[in-house]
Amino acid sequence: MNVKKLVRKLVKKYGTEDPFTLCGFLGITVRFSDLVNVRGMYQHELRKKIVHINSCLEPHVQRQVCAHELGHALLHKKINTVFWDTHTFLCTDKLEMEANMFAAELLIGDSELFQCEGYSMDQVACTFGVQERLVEYKIKNRIY
Repeated sequence: MNVKKLVRKLVKKYGTEDPFTLCGFLGITVRFSDLVNVRGMYQHELRKKIVHINSCLEPHVQRQVCAHELGHALLHKKINTVFWDTHTFLCTDKLEMEANMFAAELLIGDSELFQCEGYSMDQVACTFGVQERLVEYKIKNRIY
């Protein structure tokens, strides 16, 4: 599936790039709780999609985590990556990479990124309200 096309379709249909609002439109429940050492996770249970987000994170990080977990909900609908990671020998790297691509595409607009030419990675991250690693991810994977 083309992640860029999926994100463009969602943004056009719902008129927003906010992952929390998109979850609402798509019937995905978002729950905030103290997840200790986990930033977030996606759960598919009894036909319900749930995104769990660590309530101890800063709001801008929660937004990034929500975008990542929304990526899992749309790209890996019935896959429980936490279960795969802890109970099987299946590699989840590809799934995590795809969810990161989704988050980067949703939170970092192409035209706005081009306007940041000459900025440091830190400045670009501050402009978009994301962590530097997500900016690096978008640039390195050339999804703009």
